[in-house]
Amino acid sequence: MNVVFLIAIPLLAAFISILIKKYASYLLVAVGLFNIAVLIFSKNGIVFIGGFDTTISANLLGITLLLDTYTRIALWVVNVLILVIAVLNIKTYRDYGSILLLAMAGLNGLLLTNDLFNLFVFLEISGIAAYLLSTSNKKPVSTFRYLLYGAIGSSLFLFGVVILYSMYGTLNMVVMIREISASNNYTEVILPFILMFIGLGVEAKLLPFNAWVKGVLGNSNVLSGPMIAGVYMAAMSFVLGRLVTNLFVFEGTLLTVVTLILVLGIVVGDLMAFSSSKVREILLFSSIAQSSIIILLFVNGLTIWAVYLIVANALSKTVMFLVINKATAETENDEVDSLKGLFVHNNIVGLTFTLAALSVMGLPLLVGFVIKLNYLTALAGAGQITLIAVILLASLIEGIYLVRLLVKLWYKGEKDLRVEYHFSFKMVFIAIALSLLVFGNYSTPLNELDNSIDTVSEVVNNG
Repeated sequence: MNVVFLIAIPLLAAFISILIKKYASYLLVAVGLFNIAVLIFSKNGIVFIGGFDTTISANLLGITLLLDTYTRIALWVVNVLILVIAVLNIKTYRDYGSILLLAMAGLNGLLLTNDLFNLFVFLEISGIAAYLLSTSNKKPVSTFRYLLYGAIGSSLFLFGVVILYSMYGTLNMVVMIREISASNNYTEVILPFILMFIGLGVEAKLLPFNAWVKGVLGNSNVLSGPMIAGVYMAAMSFVLGRLVTNLFVFEGTLLTVVTLILVLGIVVGDLMAFSSSKVREILLFSSIAQSSIIILLFVNGLTIWAVYLIVANALSKTVMFLVINKATAETENDEVDSLKGLFVHNNIVGLTFTLAALSVMGLPLLVGFVIKLNYLTALAGAGQITLIAVILLASLIEGIYLVRLLVKLWYKGEKDLRVEYHFSFKMVFIAIALSLLVFGNYSTPLNELDNSIDTVSEVVNNG
């Protein structure tokens, strides 16, 4: 089955849903299920669009989509989570069905495209959907700030793409990687690489390019929270990771600067979470720190563990934002002290939230521990002792504020807090928590998948 459908059908459905607004949410669920079927039956490879010659060398101007194991994992995460979030919000946020379809089309395009200009186009499409999703927070100033920073980021990215095109005469990523490798002069591409890195860093929530995050996620709800902190974070991390691993060349001073930026993001993110008294802020600052770790792993060539960390964090943060944002909507307050005892009458919800938090911390018996142990071991083998020390210090800070949060949520406060979670919410929480637990104790599938993830570089080497 052609992977073009993953973009075309959601985009077409988004337009149709405007005409039948009453059934937009149901159309969204149907398209989500259709996308799952496409992923099951589609085969890896490069798809050429527009009737161009099917050889890479002759397709300098053609539009191509690349589906490999890396992209397939990313597509599974994005499409399954959007489907889950859509089902959970099908009644409360029924007016956002068209926007979620647009987000689905844009994010699938971001992950599949093998063309830098179309990457910019899909960045704009998914960005528009994200801005519209943030309007559900009823905080127009925060939405405007998000739009402003997003516009600056996408403009910088486009500027970098224009510079690369003027240098190599192609926008095809596979061809461009080959041309850059052949030129063997990486100093001339430093400027466009920096511009593109900053542009995508805005959406990936990397410090210091993420001033929009606090206003958007700090006021999020059960729709915008998991979509932006879970789905968008995962998609943008996958896209940036692919470029960092295959296209960008970080060496010498540039490597040092990028590493310092990412280290700063890890430490500052966890320190800000530690000092916050609001639950949503704690979660969003934790996400900033985790995003920096993910990109740091990509920079150091640890692609497989960066991929696993993206997936684990997307699942964990989806659960955590759904739980907290549901409670916040009913109590109209996300102060830690105001949510004391949230889990006293919600043991199942509390247990799943706890497992998600412990996985983020990287404690044994959960998949977060397996991932952290392996990437720390890999960093030690590469002699990156300083990075290990920074990550361990950040993990200690993270452990303190997450345990402190869990204690307050589990032990009853002065008020008898009661929040009702629908059965469908609980089923999603249980399914995600079980996956975190199962892969933390049975990691054979992860090890087998390690050997099947190809990079774009291998496509280039094989012509």
